[in-house]
Amino acid sequence: MTRRTRTMLITGAAAVALIASGGVAYAVSAPAATTTSTPSSTQPAAPAKAKHHKALLGRVAHGEVTLNGKDHRVIDVQRGQVQSVSSTSITVKSDDGFTATYTVNGDSKVRKDGKAAAIGDVHTGDKVGITATKANGADTVTHVVDRTK
Repeated sequence: MTRRTRTMLITGAAAVALIASGGVAYAVSAPAATTTSTPSSTQPAAPAKAKHHKALLGRVAHGEVTLNGKDHRVIDVQRGQVQSVSSTSITVKSDDGFTATYTVNGDSKVRKDGKAAAIGDVHTGDKVGITATKANGADTVTHVVDRTK
């Protein structure tokens, strides 16, 4: 497996985690650096690897990741603008023109302004991040994070 392939796989898995968590937290495990000088600020600098992955995640438009486990799960992720939304579906268009429609059900979690919300709180034109489980030819939303400010 090439380094680029490993990076893409790690980035895809991290994107799923980031969107699934509502974009609230991001962590990368990296070896600790040892220094002998005292930093000038109270905030420690993020490892270069963490900054690189965070920069990549900020650029994710859409993708599909297959997760290992007892039953392999296929997860779709997408960021974009809501084209249409109802109590049973949401259609999102990414900046590159990719458009997908996802099924919304009672198990779908919605977050807006960092708080739990309902699909009715999401409107056409809002910027969202979507995580959906792909099974039997349907993409069912697990998480919608409304990133509209």
